[in-house]
Amino acid sequence: MVKKIFCVCFLVILTLSACIDGPRQANRGHLLIVGGREKPDAAVKKFVEMCGDGFILVITSASSVPAKSGPSAVKMLKDAGATDTDWMHIVGQDSTNMDSAVALIRRAKGIFFTGGVQSRLMGRIEGTECEAMIRALYFDKGGIIGGTSAGAAVQSEHMITGDGDFTVLHKENIVTERGLGFLDNCIIDQHFVARRRNNRLLSVVIEKSIPGIGIDESTAIFYHPDNTFDVYGSGSVIVYDPREARSFSTESTTLLSIEQLRVSVLRDGQRFDMKRGRVIQ
Repeated sequence: MVKKIFCVCFLVILTLSACIDGPRQANRGHLLIVGGREKPDAAVKKFVEMCGDGFILVITSASSVPAKSGPSAVKMLKDAGATDTDWMHIVGQDSTNMDSAVALIRRAKGIFFTGGVQSRLMGRIEGTECEAMIRALYFDKGGIIGGTSAGAAVQSEHMITGDGDFTVLHKENIVTERGLGFLDNCIIDQHFVARRRNNRLLSVVIEKSIPGIGIDESTAIFYHPDNTFDVYGSGSVIVYDPREARSFSTESTTLLSIEQLRVSVLRDGQRFDMKRGRVIQ
């Protein structure tokens, strides 16, 4: 009897979980994640096309020069075919809860985050109604979220801040904070090859046992709800996958150690499956 009751309760929990999590996963949108500097034209056009005739909002809160980065991003989107787009600079906790800011986000079909400093962006929107609306756009409404540089780093749940010693592979060396959490199955790094960020991404991948995606400048990935992504641009995308690897930890040293780490180097036109950890075309 006890076993029967347990089984019934377990089935009820599974059903409730499916009702809560299933629709959210099913309604997820797409992500355009740019490594920095030049944005690949084909990727930006894809972003605009997927937004249809919907409003695209540029958010410049990571930037120290919003009056420059905002209009520049709007022009880029219009050149790619956008007909309804504008930019907004959120400067702090108070302004993020203004009705006008929330209304703009609620109206948007797509949002694009400019570059700058990712921790600055999170510091300005984290825990606010604006963040809730942005997450709802992606998870519940199938919206399209884009970002470059800092606007790319902020899209994963574990966000690399840029603090730490990048010359070594040591424990507890690279600082991470909470990002917007659109991706919880990997960590994003940007300007990857150009700025030689191999050590910092490797350190986080080994410590957290989660795949890392390093995107070079003038390069982008378009991430789909089925956990595949397409590569665009003139640079490379590097994937470090520790899921089948063995890491070694000891209190006698801060040095990190791992074996059987899978590395994939991708180029323009390739598609990668994050579930299986392999190129599929």
